[in-house]
Amino acid sequence: MNKLLLIIFGALLVSACTSVPSKSALTPLDLTADKDAVDDYWLAYRKVTPVYPSLAKQQKLSGCVEFSLLIDANGRAVAPTIIKSFPVGVFDEQATIAIEKWVWVPTQTNTERQPVMTTFQHDFVVRQSSNSKAAYDACKI
Repeated sequence: MNKLLLIIFGALLVSACTSVPSKSALTPLDLTADKDAVDDYWLAYRKVTPVYPSLAKQQKLSGCVEFSLLIDANGRAVAPTIIKSFPVGVFDEQATIAIEKWVWVPTQTNTERQPVMTTFQHDFVVRQSSNSKAAYDACKI
């Protein structure tokens, strides 16, 4: 009897694992023009704050890095691409490391785990920034 239950449980487990859509099953929706629409499909479950680069902190630099990215069917950022960086190159590495660790969960209405293309901006702000006006103009922080 125990062997039969194990076989049934194993079969259910295998079938459940194969029911998640593959990355290529659904064409991603392009929501880059409407960032708020992403919340209809995915909610950030784990947000990772980027490390503030020590040189930028010493120089009291503020800035931002904006990405375009795909939230795939598994709730992961795929191929984040930098579309804006201010000051150029200062925060890129840490912002990329952080966004690659984010995890999204599908909303209750996103039962098919619809992938979406979106944009996201990491802001880096330090008090009494040496470049506050320029950072605000470039990043709207």
